[in-house]
Amino acid sequence: MVSKIVEVSAWSAVVVMTLSVAACGGDEAACAGANANNNCAEVDAAVPSGCTSSAECAAPTAVCDVGGTATCVACTAGEASACTGTTPVCGADNTCGGCTSHAACAASDVCLPTGACADAATVAYVAPGGSGTTCTQAAPCNKLGAALMTDRPYVKMTGTINDQVTLTNQTVTVLADPGAVLTDTTTGILMKVDGASQVSIYDLTIQEALGGTNAGLSLQPGNTAMVRLERVAVSGHAGAGITMSGGTLTVTGSTVSGNQGVGITASGGTLTVTRSTLSGNQGGGLDMTALGVVTLTNSLFHHNGNNVTASVGGVRLQPMAGSKVEFNTIVDNQAITSGSTSTGGVFCDVGTFVAVGNLIFRNTGGGANVQTVGVCSYGNSYVAAGMSATDNTPMFVKPSAPEFDYHLTAATPPTILNAGGACTGDDLDGDTRPQGGACDLGADELVP
Repeated sequence: MVSKIVEVSAWSAVVVMTLSVAACGGDEAACAGANANNNCAEVDAAVPSGCTSSAECAAPTAVCDVGGTATCVACTAGEASACTGTTPVCGADNTCGGCTSHAACAASDVCLPTGACADAATVAYVAPGGSGTTCTQAAPCNKLGAALMTDRPYVKMTGTINDQVTLTNQTVTVLADPGAVLTDTTTGILMKVDGASQVSIYDLTIQEALGGTNAGLSLQPGNTAMVRLERVAVSGHAGAGITMSGGTLTVTGSTVSGNQGVGITASGGTLTVTRSTLSGNQGGGLDMTALGVVTLTNSLFHHNGNNVTASVGGVRLQPMAGSKVEFNTIVDNQAITSGSTSTGGVFCDVGTFVAVGNLIFRNTGGGANVQTVGVCSYGNSYVAAGMSATDNTPMFVKPSAPEFDYHLTAATPPTILNAGGACTGDDLDGDTRPQGGACDLGADELVP
């Protein structure tokens, strides 16, 4: 009896399964237990692809692009807040990236060098016409000195600010809106840095300190400060653009121009100038008057000095061990014709030092060899012989007035193009080096 019951039950199960499978092929009401509606049509329907909500996504792509690709992405325009930290901006490709402008940071209006947006509470704001005393975003101060007194780690400058300041043992990053200027209508140095200060300045113009022999920026005697200038312009001063007496100064992607004294003068310390332009400084381009560690790379020195008072046209330095002078263009500078250390081009007097990859030519004034004076050697650099006032060998885009465009061209001879071997860092414009088999001589890398 038991075995007959089992046989019948098994046969019944087979029949039920067969009927269910057949029903799912066409009878919408016959798929019992297949889904909540017992509906075969829903079972047979195609399963949707991709996500339908962010709940289906997980980091690092935790947002569903519902109205677009229906895939999990890092962010969307509607969920831009998914981007945080050093990548706070949602791009058109639905990926998070760093900010590249202050306007990209709606809450604070401050984009940090790291690519992160600053917390407004950490910023002291300075703007023309500001009347605040706490230098908040809603009530900015009108003086840089007032902002520095808040001891906040960041200062945001907008417009033209008239002020002279001294930073002593202070750590601060100064960030400027496009066109922001620090200036003054009285005599004196605009910005003094002293003690063990650590100061970084981005995108600011420092100009027009009037009277005497005043500089725009000065690292004071005895300091151990570290100062960084990036995309900064220092111009129009009655004295030097920048002076340093010890400390560490790094100048990147900046211009020092049109100062009545030397562009940068240093009596010690550690100086780095990279991807920068020093031009039209009447006292000379750069003058390191004492032994120091100096790094000059991928920079342009032109139309510095004069033939009446300037003992240096382009560069004078006394490099200590660890120094580097590589892939610079030093052209059309001028110095007085007397003096054993006068040179229109480069004075360098350390016998063991080799400066490689440079273009040094068409400088005038100075001693017997106006291009270079001293016992330094220049490796594979192109150094013109004698005066060479009309030497256009490097074939610049526009080697004459008024433009003086010192970029290389396809017509530049092979003694310049791909003749520099290995080099460090991007060129003056930020182009990757090398573009060919080796680096081009000078500050510019020709981009095909």
